[in-house]
Amino acid sequence: MDPLADAEPGAWLHVLLDPTARDMHFAVPHGYPAYARVFHPAPRDRPAGTLSWHRHDRSLLVEMDSEPATWATVAARFGKTMHPLAQFHRLVGPQSGPYGEILDADGWRYSAPLEGNLDVDVLAAAAAVLCRHTSTPDAGVAAVWEGWGGLTSAAGYARLTFGASDGEAAAGVWSRTETAEAGLLPANVVDGPRLELPGRGHFLFSAAPRGFTDPAWTRAAPWHHDPRWPQSPSLLWPEDRSWVLVTEIDFDSTVVAGSAALIAELVAAPRVEALRISEGADLTWDADALNRPPGA
Repeated sequence: MDPLADAEPGAWLHVLLDPTARDMHFAVPHGYPAYARVFHPAPRDRPAGTLSWHRHDRSLLVEMDSEPATWATVAARFGKTMHPLAQFHRLVGPQSGPYGEILDADGWRYSAPLEGNLDVDVLAAAAAVLCRHTSTPDAGVAAVWEGWGGLTSAAGYARLTFGASDGEAAAGVWSRTETAEAGLLPANVVDGPRLELPGRGHFLFSAAPRGFTDPAWTRAAPWHHDPRWPQSPSLLWPEDRSWVLVTEIDFDSTVVAGSAALIAELVAAPRVEALRISEGADLTWDADALNRPPGA
């Protein structure tokens, strides 16, 4: 996963994107036979055991059960309709209670899915499918949005360290310092051309799609500081361009463009929540007409 000092490998995308589009094609290439939307999991938690967050004293420290929830699960819990153009904020119930939380009847508390970042395990499952639909699974390109903290300088990233002198340590006194680190990318890449797509600049990296089938890629990726908080690529495509995976930084889902056979297999994959969408799909925040409140 070496950084590329040349943006030319991504130049083919320019003519397939529409900067004026009010649909997904400001970020997702036109012209592929089929498309699928991969829904980012929604974190949910509750006190461990048979407890729930309903009437639970928040001042008590408790062990928690936590798990990723599919959007279909969320829709079922709140009596909404899951469909390809669903928007998460339309699927959940209103925030309630003194803590302004989203709770279902069984006391699970829901958080919004990550935006611009596809879960490592979901990416691994999706990549396994993607690699079966390219002639070049061992050669490709990953594009990473330039705005993620720490890529070009220490700005936007700091590591917390704790320390004390011997006397202070004996007295139980510790101090915290923030140590900024240098940017992750070499100067020739930072100062070189970037892949400029509508409203977004990206750094490019050589990246074999097969590498993403193993979550261990997080330890090798040069675009984040710590594998415990991995950042998925903003775009990923194989050298033969048979498909492209797009995780737009403001979307809580990922779009895959490719062949009809690829999309059919991806939608059926057991560890991926995906639905087929049409070219020109509207994924904006108000596009979920099925779950829009009356009068909204």
